Amino acid sequence: MPSTDEPESLRTDLVRRWKEELFSADTVVALVAVAVAIPAGLVAAAATGAVAIYPVWFATAAGPSLGYWRGLRIEVPWRSAAVVGAAMALAIAVVTSGTVALTLALDGGESAAMIAGGVVGLLFGGLASRFAFHRFAGETV
Repeated sequence: MPSTDEPESLRTDLVRRWKEELFSADTVVALVAVAVAIPAGLVAAAATGAVAIYPVWFATAAGPSLGYWRGLRIEVPWRSAAVVGAAMALAIAVVTSGTVALTLALDGGESAAMIAGGVVGLLFGGLASRFAFHRFAGETV
């Protein structure tokens, strides 16, 4: 027969884990990346063409979170996490915009520009975030 304190301890444990996840540096990186992605996509669309908005939004918002694979957690202050997230998101936006612009300049078409920008931006974002997460976690890449 289970005791009455087991459900309470399970509930307490779930709430504690949820709060740890919600208020972690990883979440700050993701939130800052999304906040940077929206204006970066609009700027990229104005600079290179309307086709750039979707790959920039996609890669910039998703890329910095890819370093979280394998449940690797970073333990840094929120301010440092925000700076790292913003730097990664801006770098991803620039690389994605450049890829879209290059594909359009080479007359690859709008569809090819969207696909190339999204793929290159996401791969660059994954590489940058993996490097950053491993560095902050104290591991080597």
